[in-house]
Amino acid sequence: MPIDKYMEKLSPQVRIFALVAALAAVGGLLFVFMAGRGAAAEPEVAAPPAAAVVAKKPTAPAVHKAAAAKAKVQAAKVQAAKVQAAKLKASKAQTPPKAAPKKVVPKVPPTGFPLAVDRALAKHKVVVVSLVVPGSHVDELAAGEAKAGAKLGGAGYLALNVLNERVARAILAKLEGVKEPSLLVLKRSGEVVLALEGFVDRETVAQAAANAAP
Repeated sequence: MPIDKYMEKLSPQVRIFALVAALAAVGGLLFVFMAGRGAAAEPEVAAPPAAAVVAKKPTAPAVHKAAAAKAKVQAAKVQAAKVQAAKLKASKAQTPPKAAPKKVVPKVPPTGFPLAVDRALAKHKVVVVSLVVPGSHVDELAAGEAKAGAKLGGAGYLALNVLNERVARAILAKLEGVKEPSLLVLKRSGEVVLALEGFVDRETVAQAAANAAP
């Protein structure tokens, strides 16, 4: 049956109710349609990138904890330095300082000459001895030349006073063949290498000392 004929048979109240229901359905559909379009038209707000998020400041307990850790590390370094210094000091204290080597002085047996001659021979392998009379100008000049010659020849030098009785006796006992010696050249053993009389220049003394050296 056609719908218009079917509607004619309905009562006026039913017709009004049906019209209202139809309008309500159309209104609901229109609302849903408009709401859908509005939601589609609104742009979506993008979430901020992770890099744009501001880092939160550390809380007070975290700051104190970091400071305490840093202080602990620093204290450990200081303690390690103290331990190392103490070990170094202890090692130095345990190592005794090396003693300087003693100068070995060779023992020279008595030569029969005065003791001053033996002492000079203990220091030098060759010694030039001047026999002088104190106050004599010639002997003083000869002694000066002998001293200079001994230095040039790398030998020791010694002057003896022949007016001393013990010195004179010792020399005469060692030099039986020389009557009045003025200069002697001696080796460390006490051997008389050369015995000269009168004035002797420095060049002659230096050569004699060099020849007597071993």
